[in-house]
Amino acid sequence: MRTRSERSKKSIISAVILFIFLMTAVFLFIKINAVSAQGPDIGIEYAEDLNLPSAEDKDIRILILDIIKYLLTFLGIIAVVMIMYAGWLWMSSGGSEEKIGRAKRTLINAVIGLIIILASYAIVAFIVNTISGGLNGGGGGGGGGGGGGGGGFGASGNDAIEYHYPARNQTDVPRNTKIVITFREPIMASDIISGTGINTANIKISKTSESIDGPFLDNFTAEASADQKTYKFTQVPSYIGSPSEEIWYTVALTNDIHKGNGDLLFPGTGGGYDWKFEVSTFIDVTPPIITSVIPQPDDTEPRNVVIQINFNEAIDPSSVYNDSNINIEVYVGGSLVAGNLYVSNQYRTVEFLTVDDCGINTCGDIVYCLPGSSAISVLVKACDLSIPLVYDGLVDMADNSLDGNKDGTAQGPQAQTGLPPYDENNPDAAIQGDDYTWLFNTSSNIDVSAPAIEQISPDIGDTNIALDQAVYAIFDKRMMSSSLNKTSVALYADPAGNAVFYWITNEVLLLEIKTRLNINHADFAEEAGYTPEINSNAKDIYQNCYNPSAGPNCTSNPPDYPYCCDGTLSTNSCEP
Repeated sequence: MRTRSERSKKSIISAVILFIFLMTAVFLFIKINAVSAQGPDIGIEYAEDLNLPSAEDKDIRILILDIIKYLLTFLGIIAVVMIMYAGWLWMSSGGSEEKIGRAKRTLINAVIGLIIILASYAIVAFIVNTISGGLNGGGGGGGGGGGGGGGGFGASGNDAIEYHYPARNQTDVPRNTKIVITFREPIMASDIISGTGINTANIKISKTSESIDGPFLDNFTAEASADQKTYKFTQVPSYIGSPSEEIWYTVALTNDIHKGNGDLLFPGTGGGYDWKFEVSTFIDVTPPIITSVIPQPDDTEPRNVVIQINFNEAIDPSSVYNDSNINIEVYVGGSLVAGNLYVSNQYRTVEFLTVDDCGINTCGDIVYCLPGSSAISVLVKACDLSIPLVYDGLVDMADNSLDGNKDGTAQGPQAQTGLPPYDENNPDAAIQGDDYTWLFNTSSNIDVSAPAIEQISPDIGDTNIALDQAVYAIFDKRMMSSSLNKTSVALYADPAGNAVFYWITNEVLLLEIKTRLNINHADFAEEAGYTPEINSNAKDIYQNCYNPSAGPNCTSNPPDYPYCCDGTLSTNSCEP
């Protein structure tokens, strides 16, 4: 026989369960109807239009864990309400021992319940981070969204990764592409490479629509640059994608990768990084071309100028120089000029810097100079079309050799064709080949004027910008591409949890003799603030460092006011 107390307890429990069920049903009904009013197409996008997971959106296990988190949050609210109710009973007891005892029991039970709920929430959060963080935690989606770029998983790559190819959310990627990643610090090679292939325990390449458990691709060879910062994955023997449909792929780096010094690359629970790109239906057989050079042919420049070569697409960095060949050479009077080559701008720019120390810039960095009052010639080599094991010329990310004469056909180097290099000073594609050369002159002068920013977008204080808004700054001088990176450029979020992955590119505005710096990024979070910051590690083409206080609404005034923050001179860093 049930007592009144037992029946009362069961009634209360039943009422709570019914309330939770009804509230859940109400929220689901409101959500579905609100979105359905947009008139979704009845097709493969229907699940997404109802805000339900699609095959390319979220794994069912992650969805279940998310639902559990929401339920625990709701139960937590009930526990807090019960604590408040117990307090009200106590305050209104009027000294009655019976009411005080009832209030105590209610308070104790509510606190115990809250502790259990918090512990459960912590366990669920740990499971979610473990499942999502180790593999495709930020990848979601087969479309053009910002997979991996939100405030957590994707943004963690900012401290670790400079850039990669293909870029985040890049479309029309050829099926025969290579995958290249440049890290900000040396990486333990054994965590990336296993034998001659990728370490599939740490590098997960798969169709974005597949489960987080794979299947993963392993038909890639892997190699590291000499400084162990850049890693290249080359497909063998078949190509990813399909000849009949575009397919999205995800590359995920797990949290078991270590820096060269042994520290974790992605510290913290659920760390890691992933990105996705769309593979097209075509095989790339179009050779790369040179779009611009600095100095330009026949120009006379100060001797501290940096030689810069820009391409129309990404170049395989291992074809610029390797253990056997240096494929860009600089000459004066028939003799080679000693120096170093630097690949930047997401593999679309190569720069040459001499080793001749000729002074110090205003930031205390060494400036290097070419021979003064001299005629300088540059030779950029095309690659042997037989595709040797070691590149003897430049190729793109699909192994197409440089098209030096820009006739649309890769012919190979002079050794194959017998044709002299294409001479940008006196061009004639009919009788010149795919090696590329040009000549310029140096003066005895050294340029010491610092660059300044003359235009920015978005403007200071702009609001309601699009989540994919282009962010850029235009300098009043041509800039040294290899100095424009995450050391010199940052993108801060407020609050910090809304950080997004970003990467730096640039383009030369030749007619204006300026450079546009682009801060590319995953979609911004809604209702969040973002602060781009450019510091003095950015340098112009003459190696003069940027004075951070020189920009819109700010007149350079070092050392009293070395910063310009939102158009106001400041003695402190602009970092939020």
